[in-house]
Amino acid sequence: MFGSLIVFTFERSEKGISPGSYSRLYRKIYGYNNSSYYGKYHSRIPGFLDGIRYIKYANGVILVRKEDSSMIVEYLKENKARVFQWEVQLSRKEEIDLGNDEE
Repeated sequence: MFGSLIVFTFERSEKGISPGSYSRLYRKIYGYNNSSYYGKYHSRIPGFLDGIRYIKYANGVILVRKEDSSMIVEYLKENKARVFQWEVQLSRKEEIDLGNDEE
């Protein structure tokens, strides 16, 4: 079974992205845990990838199912990301984690 390895980055200096905007972009993609009232209340703010099964290897390095890759790449490019994509052979564990268990 094959999947897509997607590597993306936001080139802040070339695109004029401030550090605050950079942080907001990553939160928009991955989502984040929010707390309010001095840590008394906690909630999860969902991101774009929360509705998609993926494996995050590092910030900006994700492995997704082949059929989800075009939607993700398009979304990242809309947000001014520099994107690289490769088709890779999935290990058995990665297939299970991505929900491609077809046996």
